[in-house]
This record gives sequence, structure tokens and C-alpha cells, in this order.
Amino acid sequence: MKSFKHTTLPALALLCASLTPQAWGQQVYRCGNSYSQSPCAGGVTVNADDSRTDAQRAAAKEGLARDKALGKELEASRRKDEAEALARDKAALAAHAKAAAQAKAEEKKREHEEARAKKSNKKHTGSRKAQASNAEPGVFTTTVRTGSAKPKK
Repeated sequence: MKSFKHTTLPALALLCASLTPQAWGQQVYRCGNSYSQSPCAGGVTVNADDSRTDAQRAAAKEGLARDKALGKELEASRRKDEAEALARDKAALAAHAKAAAQAKAEEKKREHEEARAKKSNKKHTGSRKAQASNAEPGVFTTTVRTGSAKPKK
């Protein structure tokens, strides 16, 4: 059984490797702004060989991992800043709404007091004394009696 494992596994690995398409052996064509494995009208052949060393690939993977971690940190920071800004905006909106409600209540109270004062003035303008006191300055008003007056005894 040991000999079967030792001979079968390498043979199986070699068979799998020979069946997979080899990217480095294929031609790549640039067709406008896209790339394809099949030629196209006006397509240009592109060298797609990866000539990097294993150390360069490892460095690229490390850089990618570093960039992903930094991206996550920046996203968390942005979300925190947005949440704080939203809270500030809600507080400012609430304060503005409260101030507007107070101003409206004060306006309504002032209008109510003005209406009450006008109503009070209407009650007093019916008397002659009130009419005389409400008259314009420099204007004299008097009441003339007509008819027969009986002398007092």
C-alpha cells in the first residue's frame, strides 16, 4: 500500500498539472479597452508573462494586506465621523425646532394680548368720557342738547 501512495500521488499531480490551461503559454490580445484570449479586429498582442520573483510576489501580497487593513481603519473612522456629524445635526435641528416653537408661542401670546387690548378698547370707546380721552390732540368735541329744558326749581 505504501508504494501505491508514493507512486500514485506524484503521477496524479503531474496529470492534473498537464490538464490545467497554462496562462503563460497563451496569447493575450488587447481589443480597445478590454483584453481577450481570442484575436479581434485591430487587436494588439500583449505580453502577459509574470516576470516577478517569489520575493516580489510576497511583497505585493503583504502590501495588499496592509492596504486592506488601512482601508478598514479608514472606513471605521469615516463611519464614526459620519455618526458624530449626524448626532450634531440632529441636536442642531432639535434646538432650532425648539426655538421656532418658542417664538411661535410668544407670537401667539402677543397676538392674544393685542386682541384682548383691542376688545377692551372697544368696550371703553362707547362712553363720552372715553371718546373725549381718545380724541386726537387739538380736536375739541362737545355735546349739544336740543329740545326744551325745564328750569329747575
